[in-house]
Amino acid sequence: MEKKRILIGSPIQQFPNILEEFLQSLTELTVKNEQVHYMFIEDNKDPLSSTLLSNFEKENHHTVIVKHIDDDVYIRDELTHYWTERNIWKVAQMKDTIISYALKKGFDYLFLIDSDIVLHPNTLQQLIQADKDIISNIYWTRWQPDSIELPQVWLMDQYSLTREGATESAENQSFLEMLRKPGVYEVGGLGACTLIRREVLEAGVSFKRISNLSFWGEDRHFCVRAVAMGFSLHVDTHLPGYHIYRQADLAGVNNYRKKNGIAIRKSNHPGISLCMIVKNEEDALERCLSTAADLVDEIIIVDTGSIDRTKEIASKYGSTIYDFEWIDDFSAARNFAFSKATCPYILWLDADDVILEHDRQLFRELKHTLHLGIDSVTMNYNLSVDSNGNVAYSIRRNRLVKRDRGFRWIGPVHEYLEVNGNIINSDISITHHKQKEYTDRNLQIYRRRDAKGEDFSPRDLYYYANELRDNQYYEEAITFYTKFLNTQQGWAEDNINACLKMASCYSHLYERQNVLSSLYRTFNYDRPRAEACCQIGAFHVDEKNWPLAIFWYDLATKVERPAEKLAHIDHVSWTWLPHLQLCLCYSQLGDNEKSRHHNDIAYSYNPTHPSVLFNKRYFESLG
Repeated sequence: MEKKRILIGSPIQQFPNILEEFLQSLTELTVKNEQVHYMFIEDNKDPLSSTLLSNFEKENHHTVIVKHIDDDVYIRDELTHYWTERNIWKVAQMKDTIISYALKKGFDYLFLIDSDIVLHPNTLQQLIQADKDIISNIYWTRWQPDSIELPQVWLMDQYSLTREGATESAENQSFLEMLRKPGVYEVGGLGACTLIRREVLEAGVSFKRISNLSFWGEDRHFCVRAVAMGFSLHVDTHLPGYHIYRQADLAGVNNYRKKNGIAIRKSNHPGISLCMIVKNEEDALERCLSTAADLVDEIIIVDTGSIDRTKEIASKYGSTIYDFEWIDDFSAARNFAFSKATCPYILWLDADDVILEHDRQLFRELKHTLHLGIDSVTMNYNLSVDSNGNVAYSIRRNRLVKRDRGFRWIGPVHEYLEVNGNIINSDISITHHKQKEYTDRNLQIYRRRDAKGEDFSPRDLYYYANELRDNQYYEEAITFYTKFLNTQQGWAEDNINACLKMASCYSHLYERQNVLSSLYRTFNYDRPRAEACCQIGAFHVDEKNWPLAIFWYDLATKVERPAEKLAHIDHVSWTWLPHLQLCLCYSQLGDNEKSRHHNDIAYSYNPTHPSVLFNKRYFESLG
């Protein structure tokens, strides 16, 4: 018997992690008396997606990839997909290109499928067995996150699940209940996962727009044209596919595979264990895990004495939970958590951290390039944002580390992870969303250690001073900042920050000259930083010494950012603040032209700041 030839075709502009699941699903399709070819119209914006297609082509014979890359943007987020007219008819053109290729090469069937669907391995055989001209394999989607699941097939019009004249709610329910039962049913519209016989293609079906039809979407125009030509449309519901409509839906792929007896796909990338220590975090933990759980392969939760719903919430996300008796030592708890990890890499977070969607995408991309030659990956730690959501203050942390390097946490309080080797700096950010009220817990740990006569390392001296300052013990804080700096063993970034914080302590004590000397002291450890320049400028503004204030604020706009990747950055001082203050200073000197110039620059950084807007309106009133 001559083998039937099937072309599997798909237009592709897809996220790498979703595309990877789709391509794996295609390779798992059962083939009996058929010869399967592939044709992909590539419109990827992410180079990782292009690489995945290229690798698929190398590993699967009879694969054709046609480039169709332009500047058209297709926007998707965790809410929905945002189609434009240009998006739709570009996809229609791509599908028609695939139809033309199928006709030219004499394929018996064309299987058109969207690149965000995972199929049961027997799908192709089931659709062929149904023996229909045009038949879609069903899948179900929540088109909005809080809506019910609906199918990608319908009865008539745009997307109506009822026939004309029917009672809508009753017929809707009846139609949906029918589709939940295994069978083959006639429908009025379909798409995204469709097997089409050659006879249909030869008759001239296409996705081209019908000029006098107002329906939205190329699949509607295909369906109307096909029915007008005399072909019926069917759906097969025996083996529903799984639709990865949102990034969050990736978390359900393995469940779909398990439910259908399909082997869990082995990742080509090293697994990641998320390790966390928690106590009474019921208000924050779910928010954290909801942004991180689908990015990792294992979750280790070490609980240090919760009496709320923390463990219950952790269990919802499949966490492995351990109890650890609290001994006033954060490093001990974190090292215990690390000891329970089983994956090649360890990610650590606190319960009040989140990974925002942009950073989730960057994290997924990192997983595709992560290899065992990397010992640690640093990530930004965004500690505060302004009213516009722009990062105001950030630091860098070694956030993802190779487990078998045995890196250890050091220090009972304000612990740090001692890391060395091949370290890469990523653009990923972890965002801190602290909601708990501030406590003096850390200060009391230091107090108890001090009372026992423990020797403090230079780092301990610095963080003890920080806790004293944060709790308004300014004179004590100055004492410990001085002890820290006098060791001459501190990290340069901590030295600079100790001087800046010591200046704020002197300010609270109204010792103005010591404020200035502390700020100048930062220059002993590196080139001038914008933070110090802005604070010196503020000192001279208080003195109404406008020329000197201008000198320091102007310097703040010109100094280079620190080369040290793990440096603390007050983004306000490096962006809009010095320009806003230069606007004030030049205004006081009567130079409206320069004043306006600097306010315009401040506006470019922070267009909603009240002072910037006030100044803008003032200058506009001058004409």
